[in-house]
Amino acid sequence: AMNIRTISITGGVFLLGLMTGGIVSSWEEWFSKEDTIEHSKQVRQVGEYRYTNPLLECEVAEGTIDAKKQNFQDDLAEQLDRIKSERRLTEVAVYFRDLNNGPAFGIDETGEFFPASLLKVPVMMAYLRWSEQEPGLLERGVVYEQARDFGVTLTIQPREELEPGLKYSVDELIRRMIVYSDNQSLALLTDRLPRERIHELFDLLGIGEDVLVDAQGKLTVKEYAGFFRILFNSSYLSRENSEKALLLLSSTDFNDALPAGIPAGTPVAHKFGEAGTGESERQLHDCGIVYFPDHPYLACIMTRGKDLDGMKQAIRDVSGFIYQKIDEQY
Repeated sequence: AMNIRTISITGGVFLLGLMTGGIVSSWEEWFSKEDTIEHSKQVRQVGEYRYTNPLLECEVAEGTIDAKKQNFQDDLAEQLDRIKSERRLTEVAVYFRDLNNGPAFGIDETGEFFPASLLKVPVMMAYLRWSEQEPGLLERGVVYEQARDFGVTLTIQPREELEPGLKYSVDELIRRMIVYSDNQSLALLTDRLPRERIHELFDLLGIGEDVLVDAQGKLTVKEYAGFFRILFNSSYLSRENSEKALLLLSSTDFNDALPAGIPAGTPVAHKFGEAGTGESERQLHDCGIVYFPDHPYLACIMTRGKDLDGMKQAIRDVSGFIYQKIDEQY
């Protein structure tokens, strides 16, 4: 029998007791897609795909890649010190990756944070992967009986909520879980998600599953960025489902942090997470892909402090600084 319980800790919903089900998969084929990039020529692909990697790989001699590899890590580290002081934060961690084979680096990339609502992204990915093997899964109906009390009041509330007594498709629950960061939708989905469906995803990325079963489990910015990297490269889901996931993430209705530092009209596929309540130390994170024209990049920013507005502004400031550096290069 399937049995997943959700619990609420420091403002985030975590997964507990994932059980049953499973898939046997080979990772070599998926990893090889990304390992060959270093020796390949980039050819722009046109067509229906907007959010996944628009570059096709053709084996050619080394040295033909048209990507500047200017590393602005030192400049960013200096900027982070200033932002932490100005916004009165105790910690800011950043992971950056130029998705056109440019530099990748982290600042405090080993610092650990509560993922909170960031975990909704792997839940979505696990369901989309499952749907590739079980046609009709996303159309299945789930009755929402009543709201669950997770024991905390989040500052960032979903704009739309489920209506008790109505039946919702799995597909619609996934949409609400991502677009509105709705915890009730998450609870209905995790109730029905076999452990092995999400285990393989964490195994692929080399992330310990304690974050799923331990209320005190934590992730680093680099670990979490891996979910977006494999979505962009379609190396876990099909191209169509990777596009679908990133389209949902580009439609999220929380735009006060990562997207706030980027010019209007630039697509951003991202997810935020909020942990902590009241006067205690709080955390706010925002991670995703910024679709700078022809040079998309991945930025994951995690913060710790006491003031939610200060953390929002800090993420906005860091996001704006990164965008400016990319704009100067390209």
